[in-house]
Amino acid sequence: MFTLLLAGILIAAPAEVEVRTLDGPVITGSIVELDAGRLTVKTADGNVSLELGGLTGLLPKSEPVQPGPKPGVWVDLVDGSALVGIDYTASDGRGRLATSDGIVEIPVADIKAVRLQPQTEATAAEWQRILNRQTDGDLLIVRKGDAIDYHKGVLGNVTDKIVDFDLDGDVLPVKRSKVHGLIHHHPSGRKLPEVLCTITERSGSRWVVRTVKLAGGSLEWVCVGGLAVTRPLGDVEQVDFSQGKIINLGDLKPQSVDWTPFFATSKPLPALKSLYAPRSNRGLEPDGLRLGGKEYRTGLALHGHTKMVYRLPGQFRRFKATIGIDDRVRPHGNARLVIAGDDRVLLEATVKGTDLPKDVDLDITGVRRLSILVDFGEDLGVADHLDLCEARIVK
Repeated sequence: MFTLLLAGILIAAPAEVEVRTLDGPVITGSIVELDAGRLTVKTADGNVSLELGGLTGLLPKSEPVQPGPKPGVWVDLVDGSALVGIDYTASDGRGRLATSDGIVEIPVADIKAVRLQPQTEATAAEWQRILNRQTDGDLLIVRKGDAIDYHKGVLGNVTDKIVDFDLDGDVLPVKRSKVHGLIHHHPSGRKLPEVLCTITERSGSRWVVRTVKLAGGSLEWVCVGGLAVTRPLGDVEQVDFSQGKIINLGDLKPQSVDWTPFFATSKPLPALKSLYAPRSNRGLEPDGLRLGGKEYRTGLALHGHTKMVYRLPGQFRRFKATIGIDDRVRPHGNARLVIAGDDRVLLEATVKGTDLPKDVDLDITGVRRLSILVDFGEDLGVADHLDLCEARIVK
């Protein structure tokens, strides 16, 4: 049986939350019940009952807490959960992750990788490359200076001093101070239950969850891999129900991208094409997307004349975005925006640098092919830096 030993005491105070829904309304109140696929919230206007399938997120409201100990260990589980802790040991096929709340005990069969040292830019890239390798054995990752390398064998016990590593039949006690990380081999073919949500703790741990409920002021959840966890609601930063329901266009690869300069040239200019290429999840300038004094982390930034076409990966109902000329060039800028679904025009508008940002919400029911065209406006392509912030498709 999976166990989680907690040092904290369960909190019985009303659970104040902000609830975000697929249809847009944000509901604020205290949780009355969370279980069996429904959430009931007590609001100023009475109780509101919601199906979990209609939610995108739940954000507990709590006072800021003092930061805990600095993480020293990072653990990835086979179900996609990513945990942070203070220390890690393993014996008898079970890993033990020490956190500020106690000990999380995890079967090694559910652990994908354990990183025992902080990353640098160089080690981070190499660690990811090794992590993505297809291998038929465990990997011991060793570090020397700013470089890491790996050896294939069988991982054994882990203490605060050594890591046992079976290399061709010889069990070597490797000094832990030289070990950057551990990667466990797991046979392919394991089927995991469907994901309900992801839960992010204030400590930084992120859990991939199949069931969740509220009990006595705490959240109790079971991960897709089977680990059972209980945390006071105040320790939870966010419960994200949006997986599969919302896709940011900035994360979706377009089927085609076409940019045409205002003044045509007889020969293609790769450097110019790269300069004026659309940007995903960042602005046309070196930093982020900015509209109306607000920074956005997701969305698209396009010059005229740019056309992007997306093949939608399923049935979605709405396209939503906040559109406008980027703050960095306002009040200049004038562009024509045309959004179409299967060649049917859904929106056609002129966007000026003197305009305030505008929210767009379009019906894309049944649409399989979504196109976005930013054309030159009255300023002949000058400062036509159009942003579609938080551009997303919603089921």
